[in-house]
Amino acid sequence: MRTHVTIRRSAFTLVELLVVIAIIAVLIAIVLISVGVFQDQARLVQCMSNQHQLQVGLVGYSQENGGKFISPRTSPLGNLPRDLLWVRSYNGDGNSRLDAQGYETIAALEDGALWDYVGDPAAYRSPLDPTPRIRSYAVNGFISDLPDNPSNPEFAWGPVADRISKVRNPTNTLYTIPEQDKNANYNSQGWVIDIYTRVWKDFPAFWEPRGKIAASFVDGSSRIITFADPDLVDLIPGHETPADPNTTLDFDRFAAWVNPDE
Repeated sequence: MRTHVTIRRSAFTLVELLVVIAIIAVLIAIVLISVGVFQDQARLVQCMSNQHQLQVGLVGYSQENGGKFISPRTSPLGNLPRDLLWVRSYNGDGNSRLDAQGYETIAALEDGALWDYVGDPAAYRSPLDPTPRIRSYAVNGFISDLPDNPSNPEFAWGPVADRISKVRNPTNTLYTIPEQDKNANYNSQGWVIDIYTRVWKDFPAFWEPRGKIAASFVDGSSRIITFADPDLVDLIPGHETPADPNTTLDFDRFAAWVNPDE
């Protein structure tokens, strides 16, 4: 007597197949987003590391020059000696170290007073910077031997400290910051906001990851700063914009951080 065994083969239905495909698509999307977030975070950490390297050089300069700060300017003005410029985009005679598109050349970095203490062009550029610039950072305009506006010091935008010993709170006083200068293809002069009239004059660099930047401080620390309002980039329409209620929290924090008297 023969026994017949019938084997039934199961198969995916079209609906089941579509569900599996959808799940795989969602998983791939999650992985891609996670990779993107990780890459942004890694670049942000590298940006912080670059500024720490610059900060070490800035402090090294001060230690070898009687405690005096290097100038945040990138071109001579008033009686400012040329050898104090941390980056030299222009000569005193007006000759520039810019290329045909208006971006700084490597000579602008090499001829600056900081180069001897850093010597690495990669330290001047943030990996988050989407522009062709070779320098992404600016120095606190209130940390200087002269006001950032030395031709009119009585109209300077805030208090100035010419040496480390005059900074009351070095732990919370900004030294370098990534800046996107909207008036040039490079960061012209120091980074300032007008503490006295509460005006955004310069801006932090609004790059990804949105709402975060890295910065260095006078005491040697470097930090990742999260904006109080991640939409700050959308709230400041242009240069010389007053700090309105939508930007007050961030303005007040930066005003305290740039102020060497705080």
